[in-house]
Amino acid sequence: MGLFPSSKDFKDGPGVEKDTPRKTGVGRFFELVGRDMSSMFLANLLTCIGFLPVICLVYIGFLMNNLTVMIVSAIAGGILAGPALAGVYDTVLRALRDEAGYWWTTYRRAFRQNFKASILPGILYCVVVTVQIFLVYFCFNMLYHGTNVGVPMWVATVLNLVLFHMLFSYMWPQIVLLDQPLRLTLKNSLNCMIAFLPHALAAALVTILFWGLVILCMPLGLLLMLVFGFWFQCEICCQIVYGDLNRVFHIEESIQKLHDAQLEKEQAELAAAKAQSAERKKTLLDNNDPNFVNPKEKLYDKFPLTVHQMDIIIGVLFALILLFLVLGMTHTSFFGLFGG
Repeated sequence: MGLFPSSKDFKDGPGVEKDTPRKTGVGRFFELVGRDMSSMFLANLLTCIGFLPVICLVYIGFLMNNLTVMIVSAIAGGILAGPALAGVYDTVLRALRDEAGYWWTTYRRAFRQNFKASILPGILYCVVVTVQIFLVYFCFNMLYHGTNVGVPMWVATVLNLVLFHMLFSYMWPQIVLLDQPLRLTLKNSLNCMIAFLPHALAAALVTILFWGLVILCMPLGLLLMLVFGFWFQCEICCQIVYGDLNRVFHIEESIQKLHDAQLEKEQAELAAAKAQSAERKKTLLDNNDPNFVNPKEKLYDKFPLTVHQMDIIIGVLFALILLFLVLGMTHTSFFGLFGG
């Protein structure tokens, strides 16, 4: 699969063979890039579009040198940025699970499912990152003008960066994978970052270093954001923490059970439909509707006779009508049949 999409990326299709062993480390990264680069690249473009409002609004506040305007802008822009970021996480996590299906079908369905649940996390994420950018800029700007803000301020800024991105590394996968309140998601993320401290620290450092490079390379950083941007950082971070989340929450086992239950339901419905079709002949009137009552049965219900009796009476009436038609056409008297 290449960098740019083809028509097969927009329809259902097979994934990876069930028994195919998974690679690890760098080999796993290049395996996913070689196989799912197109999907991740497309999801990254949509995420960049989703972050465009918050970037523009926060930049206006930055030019005004007004932290309040920046925070309000982050709150407004986070409403769209959250679902967009959840979309790229969903794409990367499906690739890590080797889940079957092509990008557009799964992305569209997952975006609708995660939209509401990702709005509040998106606002939280944008506000925190905005404050972090302001703090880093403030510290370096003061240092540039010959004033050192002091060790406590530097330590607080670095800890703010590291701790929050350790938390976010476990928060966003849970937003996509688990249906639970944000309060519980944050609690689980805090427990995971403590229990798996080396992995959480590694994911946070990858995020900080990557986005720091993007910001330092501006305006070239805009090109880096479009080509690599969110998918590159998400892929590496998810590859680091996904094993921890899967061990704690049994994600793949739960998803497999859901798939099996859905498959059993569909097979049961298909078997029931086939059994019903075998018992009842399909007609244009009833279309295999078990609750359908045809007009003939409705008419018969108005008379105190059985269906068989009504059929005999109607048959006799049709025979008499046919007889009178024949006699009329041959100009023969009805009573002449009896010698009259």
